[in-house]
Parts: sequence; C-alpha cells; structure tokens
Amino acid sequence: MKKFLDRFFGTKEIDTSHIGVLDGIRAISVMIVCGFHFWQQSWLWNLTKSDALLNIGVEDASSNWILSTGYVFVDMMILLTGLCLFLPYARAMLEKDRLPSTGKFYLKRIARIFPSYYFCILIFAVFFVGVASYGGNVSSYVKDLVSHLTFTQMFSKETYLYTKFNGVLWTMTVEMIFYIIFPLFAWLFTKAPLVTYLGMNSVSLVYYITVIRANRDDMSYYVNRFPTFMCVFANGMMAALLITALAKNMKQNKYTGLLFTGTAVFSLYILRIVVKYGLSVSKNGQFWQVQNRFLLSLVFVAFIVGATFSFNWFRAIFSNPVARFLSTLSFNLYIWHQVISIKLKEWHIPPYDSESGMPQMDAGPKWQWLYTILCWCISILFAAAVTYLIEKPAAKLILGGFKFKKKKRAEIPAPAPITETEDSAGGDDEAAVTEEIFLENKTGD
Repeated sequence: MKKFLDRFFGTKEIDTSHIGVLDGIRAISVMIVCGFHFWQQSWLWNLTKSDALLNIGVEDASSNWILSTGYVFVDMMILLTGLCLFLPYARAMLEKDRLPSTGKFYLKRIARIFPSYYFCILIFAVFFVGVASYGGNVSSYVKDLVSHLTFTQMFSKETYLYTKFNGVLWTMTVEMIFYIIFPLFAWLFTKAPLVTYLGMNSVSLVYYITVIRANRDDMSYYVNRFPTFMCVFANGMMAALLITALAKNMKQNKYTGLLFTGTAVFSLYILRIVVKYGLSVSKNGQFWQVQNRFLLSLVFVAFIVGATFSFNWFRAIFSNPVARFLSTLSFNLYIWHQVISIKLKEWHIPPYDSESGMPQMDAGPKWQWLYTILCWCISILFAAAVTYLIEKPAAKLILGGFKFKKKKRAEIPAPAPITETEDSAGGDDEAAVTEEIFLENKTGD
C-alpha cells in the first residue's frame, strides 16, 4: 500500500527536453477548439437541467459555455508554441551553454509546418477552390491563392475574412511571423529576459490602445492580428524559463507536488469562472478576448507550470500514450477538422431532411449526435493518415533523416603497415565513406 501511495502521490524529476504533460495539454486544447467548430455546425447542446439534478439542488449542469467559447484555446496553442520553442534556449541560458543553431531552428520549422500546410493548400486548389468560386474574378482567385502560399492571408480582409480556402489557416500567418523573428527575440530574452518580456508585452498593449479600442464595434479583422499575440508568446517564453529554472534548482517532493497540483486545479477553477461568467456572457466576445488575452494567458501559464510539477497521478492525465498520439496528430487535426465538418454537412452525411437547409435547426438530436460523432471519427482518422503518410515522411526527408551514402572514392594503394605502438584513427576512413545526418526536433511543437 505504501508503495502504491508513493507512486500515486510521488513526484519525479522533469526532463525539460520533453515535458510529457505538454502533450496532453496541447491535445486537449486542439480538441476543445475542434469541439467549438463542430458545435457551430451541429448546435448540439447538452441538457442543462434534469429532475435528478434538480432533486439534489443542482439547477444548471451545463457545459455549453465550454462549447461556445472553445475558440479561446487557440491562445493556449499559441502560448505552447512560445513555451516549447524557447525551452532549449532557456536550458542553454541557465547552463551557460551555446544557444541552438538558428539555421537548424528554421529547418525544423519548415519540416514541421510546410508538408501539412501545403498539402492542404494543394487539396483546396485542386478539388475545392477555382476561379468560379470567385464569380470568375481571376485577380481575386490569384490574390487569395498567393496570400495563402506566402502565409500572408491575414494582411487583407479579403483573404482573411472572406477566403475560399481553409479558414483556420489564419493561425499560420501568426505563427510564421513569430518563427521569423523568434531567434532574435530568443537571443534578447537570454540576455535581458525582463526587458524583452516587457517589450513584447508593450507591443500588444500599444496595439490594443491604438487599434483595438478604436475598432471595438467591428473586431473581426483585428481580434487575431499578430501584435495581439505578442503578450501570449512572451508569457510562453517566460513560462519556459520558469519551468527550466524550477526543474534545475528545485528538489521535488510530496510538498512541492501538493503545491503545484493545487496550483493547477485552482487555475482550472479560475479559468472556469472567467470564461463562463465573463466571456460566455459578454456582449462583445471578440473585444473581451483581446482585452483579457494577457491575463487569460497568465492563467494558462499557472496551469501548465502547476501540471508540470504536480503529483504523478495528475501528470498521468496529460502524459500518457493516448495524449502523445493525439498530440502527434494535433496539427493536422486542427487544419482539417473544420473542413471535414463543413463538407459532411454539404454532402448530407449523415442523411437529413431539412426544410430550412440548416439541419442543426430541424433535423433533430439523432442527426446532431450522429453528425458530431462522424466529425470526430473522420477528423482523427484523416489527421492520422496525413500525419503518418505525408507530414512525417516529408519532415524526415527535409531534416536529412534518410541515410545518403557518398560515392566511394577510388581505391588508393594501402600504405605500409602501422605498428601497434603507433596512434591510429581507426574508423575515420569508414566515416568518410558514409555520412549520416540526424536532426531531432525536441521542441515538442
């Protein structure tokens, strides 16, 4: 029994090269965003009241507020990007080691993003989007296509708000801008973390004061522009530094486990309050989101740090084979889930009769449940196929994971035998014949 309690309530040291709980947090965040988009198409609300609940004094057990506000977990995904990318820099900073190679950083980002992203653009260009989609306007088609090919779709209302391509790809503009500037900001962060942190947050604050407040009545084009996310990226980088410092300097035991598990649970409670009683009832949800983006990301940070150093049982909720599998699929699940949900409804899968043309209104709960289940199953299966058949092989090729053998040089007459007393660099000739390049992506992003 003691052994079981020690394992259950025990803690273990953190290897910051791969923090297991981040897999589950990433997977759950993406799934909450998916749930929001599926709900937009199905209007499948859970029952808010029942006689059984009313008999025990529970008037409202609804989780509808989670479904209708799930989009805020895009912010968690953005924060995880900043956190995961900065982890190796934080380790180098604290260990006074060399910073990671900038060239390898960009190569890893290309390998991670390009295969799945451009596959999506290709599918849309071939099967879903053509000049006819723009009423025969060739210039609009070319503008939309080129903006997506160059990750600049958010620079225009036409290609962001009214795009005929995959709507969720706007996040790639935000991520790509951050990738481009990240090595500079990471270097600055290692030299002057507080000054850089405040500077990044100042970008979001100035943008909020000068742009957001001036357009609060029409937020659609401004709510998710890159400057509004600088504070989220900054909090992610600071979280990476905090986690690395704690892992290096803090002795973990049952007391730290209790403290950090409590922090994670309390953070979830605070998140519930601010989202359920703040965002979900706000008259201008987009303005609320930008106005509270910094504070909400701090709640996310508190939860992530708490979960990272929590009891083993709490970590296991987020760090397990299922969580790792879903985390592996998360990028392609995010890219394709909304497309699949829209196409299923367009193609009448599952079949429905609807006088209004909106089955979410009049096809009934049976259709809503079956449709939602199909959305989840097909999205996960399709994401797995793209991940393992396209993303991973392409990334392996880009990163040099395949073994390339150099042509064997012409034979040279062997020199005179070397006596056993002489130094030998045995193996150098063989290494010159075959060179293997292995680049590992340990950022977790």
